[in-house]
Amino acid sequence: MVRGWVDFLQKQESPFKVNIIRNFVQRFATNLSYQFQPLFLTSLGASPLMLGYLNSLNGVVNTLLAIPTGVAADRVGIKKVLVFTMLLSVASTVVFALANSWEIAAVALVLSGAVMILDRTVCPMICGSSLANGERLTGMGICDTISFFPQLIAPILGAFLITSFGGMNAEGIRPLFYIQTVILLLAVAIIQLYFHNPPSQAGGARGNVFADIGGLFREGRIIKRWLLLTVAAAFPWQVAFYTPLFAAQVKGADAFIVGGMSAAATVVFVFFAIPLGKLSDTIGRKKIAALAAALMISSYVVLVLAPNDATLLLAGFLSGFSMSFTQNLMAISVELVPPKRLGSWVGIQGFCRGLVGIASPIICGFLWAYVFPGSVFYFLAATQVVALAMLILVPTEITR
Repeated sequence: MVRGWVDFLQKQESPFKVNIIRNFVQRFATNLSYQFQPLFLTSLGASPLMLGYLNSLNGVVNTLLAIPTGVAADRVGIKKVLVFTMLLSVASTVVFALANSWEIAAVALVLSGAVMILDRTVCPMICGSSLANGERLTGMGICDTISFFPQLIAPILGAFLITSFGGMNAEGIRPLFYIQTVILLLAVAIIQLYFHNPPSQAGGARGNVFADIGGLFREGRIIKRWLLLTVAAAFPWQVAFYTPLFAAQVKGADAFIVGGMSAAATVVFVFFAIPLGKLSDTIGRKKIAALAAALMISSYVVLVLAPNDATLLLAGFLSGFSMSFTQNLMAISVELVPPKRLGSWVGIQGFCRGLVGIASPIICGFLWAYVFPGSVFYFLAATQVVALAMLILVPTEITR
């Protein structure tokens, strides 16, 4: 199996391989603290409802940045956008480390949200422009297996460090951000020194932005229908912070269980990404996406009903299949438009996700505060049932 990976990677373009290394380093750094960020903010005084408002603000930022980011990548090249993304990630982590109130930490949270939308724009562009259509999900699976491997270790290491530094409170979590900053600077250096733009995404595109978008709708396939599917599928992403909060505050999970849930999800990325990617490339993307969506939906129900820590870990494991669902949607979407429109297309999808990201945290915040915390996850499950139904209705000749 490893030999097959080596052979596959050897024939790929350099940008794809360097991006795997960048993702490896960045994800190790990010996942030291990611699942503990909502607990950090609540320790500084933010309520669960306020977390909803803050993440809704993230949605506003994502909406404003999505299309300009895609167009910028088309025009100035992926590398410049990627370097800016990594520097912004460093800035976010530094602000977290220095925050002595939830208001300051909120600035870091918004910056990290901007990093997420930038990363979600350039990463699909690298895969879309570097991998052949018939190998795209296999390549993405190898990328995930390698680059997500640190997430098996980072959350548990983070839990050990938090325990050593004083427990699940602001001062116990804060040192993680200093460590994270140093590691992220290494990722910046990797991109600056070794990454080169893929030939089809070297920048230099010109013209009116609105003309670019108009051309996208003229030249692409099922664009409007796919954007509706994108909206339905996007609801969970801006409210993932409620999962560790629910586990800790409602189910009584300690730092190791919270970290273990994240690690359990990563098991799916590491050990199932390549087999599921190959199955998608051979038996069809719609079938694997539908299976992954069903498992993701079940994770929300298991989380709410979990009677013990072991069941919480099972919920974390099942939630990991969300990545396979997203991967398949991404692989389908990049083939719906010509390569020259890829940046604008990814940007338009990010814009739609940003709109959802404004509404979803507010809805979930009110559900948490005024209905009951578990209703958040029943709502998310319902949105994914809608997304799954819409995917099933897409013609198979398009989804492959």
